[in-house]
Amino acid sequence: MSNDVKPIPVVILGAISSLFLILTLLYILIAGFDAISTVILVSAFSGLAIPAVIYADGAIECVTGVFEMFAEGISAIFSGILDAIGSLFG
Repeated sequence: MSNDVKPIPVVILGAISSLFLILTLLYILIAGFDAISTVILVSAFSGLAIPAVIYADGAIECVTGVFEMFAEGISAIFSGILDAIGSLFG
């Protein structure tokens, strides 16, 4: 999965799913489990897992693909924020 160039919708899905996963985990730490937080948590995890399973060649690549999509999503979020801040001052 790491050698292939991923389509833009897959990268956007990974970024959104990573953001929702982090926000939901923070919400669970503060307010506890809810039905809504559980639904968002499951949908965010499935948003990371489904593309990782589709692009994987084996079982180990499925697991590492989820972590890779999560890390790429976080880096896409931060690079988008830094690009927005940079465009304000540049």
